[in-house]
Amino acid sequence: MADLQRVDLQLASGPERTSVWETDHIQIMRARLAPGGALPPHRSNSNVLLVPMSGTLQLSLDGRTEMFGVGEALGVPYDTQMDVSNAGDDEAVFIILKTPHPKMME
Repeated sequence: MADLQRVDLQLASGPERTSVWETDHIQIMRARLAPGGALPPHRSNSNVLLVPMSGTLQLSLDGRTEMFGVGEALGVPYDTQMDVSNAGDDEAVFIILKTPHPKMME
């Protein structure tokens, strides 16, 4: 029988951004942004899926802006300039799935 691993997503505590689980093929991070907060603008270092757990996010890519929240997700292709911010009045917490693991993209 396979070993199961319980993963603490650190939804209510922990640093603003942290890796919560990874293998050679995927990295899963959790990020938390206060109202008006934003991640530094950057290029995606893998194929990325942003999954809000609470709050409303704004994603700007190549001049296009999308708002999305719980129950939605947005995929970002590798090497795409992206700006992620909290567009709501409450804290935004979201999961970031990166595949393949960024270390495989180097």
